Amino acid sequence: MRYNDVTKRKANGVVYTPTLMADYLANEMVKTLSPNDLMSIRILDPAIGDGELVISLLNYIYDINPSADISVTGYEIDSLIIASTEERIRSKYPFVQLDMFNTDFVEMAVANRFTIGYFDYIIANPPYIRTQILGAEKAQQIAKSIGLSGRIDIYYAFIVLAEQLLSQDGVAGFITSNKFMTIKAGKVVREYLENRVYLKQITDFGDTKLFDAAVLPCIIVFSSKDRNGGKTHFTSIYQTNTISSKDCYESVFDAINTEGVISINDGRSFEIKQGELHTDKNGMPWQLANIESTNWLSMIESKTWKRFSDIGKVRVGIKTTADNVFIKDLWPDDDLTPELLMPLITHRNAGQIIPNENDLWKVLYPHTILDGKKTAVNLEMYPKSYGYLLQHRKQLEGREYVTKAKRKWYEIWVPQNPESWKNRKIVFRDIAEKPQFWLDDSGAIVNGDCYWIDVYDETTDDELMLALAVANSSFIEDYYDVKFNNKLYAGKRRYMTQYVEDFPLPNPSSDIAKNAISLVRMIISNNSSNYFETKQNLDDAVMSMFC
Repeated sequence: MRYNDVTKRKANGVVYTPTLMADYLANEMVKTLSPNDLMSIRILDPAIGDGELVISLLNYIYDINPSADISVTGYEIDSLIIASTEERIRSKYPFVQLDMFNTDFVEMAVANRFTIGYFDYIIANPPYIRTQILGAEKAQQIAKSIGLSGRIDIYYAFIVLAEQLLSQDGVAGFITSNKFMTIKAGKVVREYLENRVYLKQITDFGDTKLFDAAVLPCIIVFSSKDRNGGKTHFTSIYQTNTISSKDCYESVFDAINTEGVISINDGRSFEIKQGELHTDKNGMPWQLANIESTNWLSMIESKTWKRFSDIGKVRVGIKTTADNVFIKDLWPDDDLTPELLMPLITHRNAGQIIPNENDLWKVLYPHTILDGKKTAVNLEMYPKSYGYLLQHRKQLEGREYVTKAKRKWYEIWVPQNPESWKNRKIVFRDIAEKPQFWLDDSGAIVNGDCYWIDVYDETTDDELMLALAVANSSFIEDYYDVKFNNKLYAGKRRYMTQYVEDFPLPNPSSDIAKNAISLVRMIISNNSSNYFETKQNLDDAVMSMFC
């Protein structure tokens, strides 16, 4: 089987759908339809689980047309749940033709076991199985079989196959992770949908925690025929600390068609935004666009001189996949100290413009540059490091993906060019509530919980100072939220390469820019008598440059 050899429900991505969300999705799929649209219809749920989605869809269809002739096809790999699901649906709708299959839908579909264009309605909450669990080789096989390229999470396959199986008047509704809308790897499925279907509704539920899922959920509804005048309605819901003065709602679904800040009975508040989907031909993340956000981004664009991608290359930190072996805060300070130790920057050193005062950890770094190429060191030249690594050889050789890649057993999984760290660089945390970008000229290695900007030789010092000002500002938080809208739980943002590369940089020659550059230099040189006051003045200067 494709993924059910991983037996735990969490590893299998199994999260059953709460009734309120199932009802919302079902309603979005049929709310504009008439009884004549719902006469004889075929429904597919390719990951039926406990049947909640199908039951909600049947409820709404029969509310519109009580005499509808309906057949339901369901697939479920969990043999323990499929019998109870079948009984549940049959007890409520005994007159529905129901065909349940205890097998893998994706494997059946890629083997051409279905008729193209057969189903009128496809509804699903597919499993959230990442490539890391599915396996890169298997993921590539699936991607190739469905006509996608690159790395895929398994729900991509469900979406693409649904498009292929929809009838010419068909409608599909999915509950998925919202990651595909914003990450670079999701570009393949974004472009597929943009080119092949009519997107009706996108609802990003963000950090609402409506059910026990490890990902932030969203709903997408699309059809084979244009039922929305070529426009895609976009709803965004994220938690906020702002308290609403309006009456509390029972749940976010009671207020989902409103706009602004709302509060619900459990004490949480959410900001609901309504707009239309904005897509970018260059594969940038999907955005919620309304008049206010569109005008604001246009204004920012008019004041943008360069992008961060013009001043340096964004790189990931190293990933050892055996941190307990390679990384420590304390190493033996005696004759046993490995020769290959180097200082390591981690998230513990994060700060704004300058790092905090935490000491650097150290990493045993078994890579060097030879003839201009990154390569593993000859361990025999470093007997203390060799002796230490031999103590952990069993664990390191257990990383089969390293040896399968024809790498030496003692290598780290993701190294970087040691020469690049010697130059000035901007380091930043990959996940943080507030942006934390700081200047480093220590030559230290950057760990995988951070990214870093490998500054180009031609980048001027003024441009570098200005980039630090912008990257640590409240302006960039606003820019991120409007343009990328990819918050995680607890209001944290993911500062990924594709986002940071797109950060705007104003012209450094203006008087306001020169003032901002001067303030950054004051902070770096510790000439500021009050860091927080200087930082606030800098924040105001950045906002003035753009707004």
